[in-house]
Amino acid sequence: MPQQDLLNRIVNRVNDFNRRIRDLEEKVRNLTARVNTLDDSLLDKTNALQEDMQELEDDLEGVRDRVANMEVDIKELNREKKKYVTEQQINEIENYMDLMNPIQSSFATKKEVKELIKEKNGVPEKKIERIIQKKLDKQRKTQSNNKKGFQNSNEEW
Repeated sequence: MPQQDLLNRIVNRVNDFNRRIRDLEEKVRNLTARVNTLDDSLLDKTNALQEDMQELEDDLEGVRDRVANMEVDIKELNREKKKYVTEQQINEIENYMDLMNPIQSSFATKKEVKELIKEKNGVPEKKIERIIQKKLDKQRKTQSNNKKGFQNSNEEW
């Protein structure tokens, strides 16, 4: 019987090895299935990421186009802005208009000036004529200079 025992032990061991091999084969199949699932999942995620990146690149290209259009619009606005009158230029025009406005300026006729001078000083009439002529010449010169300055500022525009 010792041989029978030995044979039984060998058979039991072989059966045990077969069972272990089947278990290992099952584990390998399960691991292979998991690896395949992970591969599929990784491939899906990679494809999704590539699609997302392509969408982002397309969006970025659109943003670049819009920024370029805005830059062109800003340059156009700056060119248009130069065509408009500045506040300083408006103030200059107002000052020139105030200088030349006969309603706001106080003018006197020759006759009124002569009468005023006679009342105040009793100055001879020829002297009055010379004073009036000097004042008129000075006023004409001032108005002429103002007109030239106004014309020069118009040329600057």
